[in-house]
Amino acid sequence: MSATAKRQKRLEPGVTIIPQSAIRRGKVIAARYQITLWRENGEWYAQGVEEPGAMGDGRTLEQCVRNVREALAVAVASHIVDREPIVTPILDQGQRPRKAG
Repeated sequence: MSATAKRQKRLEPGVTIIPQSAIRRGKVIAARYQITLWRENGEWYAQGVEEPGAMGDGRTLEQCVRNVREALAVAVASHIVDREPIVTPILDQGQRPRKAG
């Protein structure tokens, strides 16, 4: 049994290791996703529009945005690993490919 197989065998059931390559691809896609931000009790909160289950928070607006973007990237990377459909960013949904020339 390989070292990787031994490590994976010790993981809890339902735990998936997401490769860095999938995270990188997820970050590129998630950077185009829209987010909803709100402030409550002195904290910032955010939720993905295309991936509403991806949420983040932070003491500052910048920290909150960074956290929700990371959550979105992991959500997309999980879809990549599981070979599930990836939601097209709203920004890209009405665009048609341009013809060369």
